[in-house]
Amino acid sequence: MRMKVFIVGADSVVRMRREGQMRVSVETANSVRVRVGACPAVFGRAPDDGEVLAWVVDLATPPVDPDELFRWLTSEEQVRAQRYRIAKAREQFVIGRGLLRGLLGAYLGTRPDAVELTYLPSRKPMLCDATCGLHFNVTHTDGIAVLAVARRRVGVDVEIVRPMRDADGLVGRYFSPAECAAYRALPEDAKQAGFFRGWTTKEAVIKAAGATVACLADFDVELNPSHPPGVLNARTELLAGDGWALAEWAAAGNVAVAVALEGSDTLVIENSI
Repeated sequence: MRMKVFIVGADSVVRMRREGQMRVSVETANSVRVRVGACPAVFGRAPDDGEVLAWVVDLATPPVDPDELFRWLTSEEQVRAQRYRIAKAREQFVIGRGLLRGLLGAYLGTRPDAVELTYLPSRKPMLCDATCGLHFNVTHTDGIAVLAVARRRVGVDVEIVRPMRDADGLVGRYFSPAECAAYRALPEDAKQAGFFRGWTTKEAVIKAAGATVACLADFDVELNPSHPPGVLNARTELLAGDGWALAEWAAAGNVAVAVALEGSDTLVIENSI
């Protein structure tokens, strides 16, 4: 298995060759490594200060039996799971939340169902014990989920890249005026990549910040897929702080994944899948 390493960030210089070749880049001094791997059945160490651990889950073949994952949930979460009328949605919740509990339980040295979570007004879950210094986020779409954990606020989003019937309308409705102009200025053959770049990176940022889609138009991200991803401007207190670093990678099945991390670091993707 060949480790694929590439760097994305507003302060990095990137040259990329496609078709599976190594992506060549110049690393900046303040970089954080995003270590992407297949989700294991047994989790090891927690992330260091200078890294994000991103675990990719094949929802068709999770590393732990779903019946066992159901037992890792709290009684309240088990009731919530049973309320899903659509089997696929129920399975996605059980697998995603069960593996998250397994991950956090391993890092904290406790049973998965004993990990205490609380919720922000946006419904983003977080650990009740903030002193442990762990932050996490979970996302999923058909067939794939991604769990991210770091020592700072982190968000992740995943989308299947596909033709969109009303991409222009969605951009006009949810993106900022500056992003709308940038999207319309893209060449036609770059608009699909620009749309999914914008959608995933914006979702990752609001998830990291604990915000909601109500603030999607309150900040600007880089839509041009030939430029490194980044937050260009923010006009809301919800995103105030030390800034937000962005990175992206492509998963199997034409899936776009974006991660956002609190801070101004350059994010270095190390993909072992």
